[in-house]
Amino acid sequence: MKKTFLSLICLALATIGMGQNKAVQCFLSSTTYGVPGDNPFIENAIAFDCSTVVYNQFQPGQFKATVEIQTIFKQGDEIRNFSKEALDSPVVADTLQIRGAFVDQQRFSLPNGEYTMEITVRDLNNPQQVPYSFSQTINMEYPSDTPAVSDILLVESYKKASQPSKLTKSGYDLVPRVYSFYLNNSNELTFYAELYNADKYYPDGGQYLVNYYIQSYENATKMKQFNFMKRMDVNKANTLLNTINLKALPTGNYYLVVEMRDRSNALLASKSVFFQRYNPGCEVDLEDLAATSLANTFVEDINNLDTLREYLRCLNPRCSESERDYVDNLVKTDDKLTMQQFLYNFWNARAPLNPKDAWDEYYNQVKRVNASYSTRNRKGYMTDRGYIYLRYGTPDKICEEPFEPGAYPYEIWHYYEVAGQRNKHCVFMSQDMVTNDYSLIHSDLIGEVNNPRWQMMIYSRFYGPDYTGDIIDQTESPGAWGTRAGDLYNNPR
Repeated sequence: MKKTFLSLICLALATIGMGQNKAVQCFLSSTTYGVPGDNPFIENAIAFDCSTVVYNQFQPGQFKATVEIQTIFKQGDEIRNFSKEALDSPVVADTLQIRGAFVDQQRFSLPNGEYTMEITVRDLNNPQQVPYSFSQTINMEYPSDTPAVSDILLVESYKKASQPSKLTKSGYDLVPRVYSFYLNNSNELTFYAELYNADKYYPDGGQYLVNYYIQSYENATKMKQFNFMKRMDVNKANTLLNTINLKALPTGNYYLVVEMRDRSNALLASKSVFFQRYNPGCEVDLEDLAATSLANTFVEDINNLDTLREYLRCLNPRCSESERDYVDNLVKTDDKLTMQQFLYNFWNARAPLNPKDAWDEYYNQVKRVNASYSTRNRKGYMTDRGYIYLRYGTPDKICEEPFEPGAYPYEIWHYYEVAGQRNKHCVFMSQDMVTNDYSLIHSDLIGEVNNPRWQMMIYSRFYGPDYTGDIIDQTESPGAWGTRAGDLYNNPR
C-alpha cells in the first residue's frame, strides 16, 4: 500500500552525504492509548533523516525518496500484528538543498500484554543498502475498571481538525514531536495525554485532580515553577492538551509526569516521558542556597576547603547539568560557606528526612568505586565505570572479558531495571591493555552514549584500528573465532 508523507518538519540535523552504502537514519516515538470497551492501540511516529535516503527523479525537475516500513509485533514466536507499507517523501526540485526530516505515523491495535516490536526500514531507491532494523519491548496495560493514564505524546504543533485523519485526537490534528530535545530557542513543550476510568472510581460523578509537572531525571525532584494542577470532570475518558513554557528550565535531563489523583490527593495512576533541555543562559536558582542555615547539620563541621572541593566533585554522577556547571565553577573559589550550603542542600533536596544518612551511603559508594576503578591519574568516581555505578547503582550482571582473543579488554554491565527502564546495558572497553581505565563505548540507557557499532570497536584490535567492516553501517564484527561480545550483551551470564 502506497502512502504519502504526513508532514515535513525542519530540524537541526547534521547533514551527511547520501552515499549508496549509507543506512537510512530514522527516529522513533511510540505512544500507547487505551480505548474504553475495546483493545488499546499503539501509534508509531517515525522521522526519516532526508540526508540519508536516495532521491530519484520521477518527473523532470522533481525528486522524491521512497522507504518501506515493516512493523511486526510478537509474543514469543507468534506474530500478533503486522504491516508493510511504502512511504513517499515530500517532492523536491533540488537534491543539493535537502534538509530536515519527513515523518510517518502508524497505528496498531493490540490486546493488553507485553510485545516485542520489530521495525525494519528499507530505502526502495537504494536496493544495495542494508536495511535498518531495531526492536523494543512494548507494554500495553490498560485495565477496564481502574484509573489509567495513556503514554504522553510530545507535540510539534496542533490545530483544530477540519476533518478526521490519522493525526486527529479529540478534535485536534496533533503533529508528533519525534525528537525529545528542546534547544534554548524551543521554549514551549506541548503535550497530549488521555486519562481513563475516572467514572469507575467515582460512579456518582463530580471531579478529580490531575497533576502534571517536570521532574529531574537525576534526582527525581520536582522542578520549581513547573508543577501544575487542574480539576477534571469525571468521565470514561478525559484528555489533556497543554503547553509548558520552558524558558526558566535549566539545561538537563527531565521527565514530564502526568498523574491522576483522587479528591484527597492520593495517587491513582501516572505516566511519564523523558526529554532533554539545552538552555545555557539559565542558571541554578540560588535563592534557597543563600538562605540555608548550617546549624546542627552534617556539614557544619566540614571546614577544610580541599575536603569540601573533593566532596562536591564526587557528586558529579548525581548532579543535573545545571548543578554540574555550578559545582565546576564553585570549586575554583574559596567560598567555604557556599560549598557547605550546596552540599547540604543537595542531599536535603533528595532525602529531606535524613540528608546525612543519604550522604554517608553515597560517600561509601564513592570509596568503593575509588578502590575498584581508580587509575594512575584519576580517582574511581571520575572514570566511566565509576560514573555509571554511582549514577545507576550496582549492575545485576557484569560480564568481564579481559583476555578474549582478538578483542580489547571489555566489560558488559546489565541492569534488569533501572531509572524506570528495563533490560539496559553498558559496554566498557580498555584500549591500552595495561591500565584499569575502561571507557564507556555504548549504552542503551536514556541520555548515555549510544553507539550501534560498539562491537566493531572491541574487535578492531584484531582487524586493525581503521577497520569499519565491509559496509559503512555494519554493526557486528565478522564471526572470528572466540568472539563473545554480542552473545554476552543479549544473554548475560
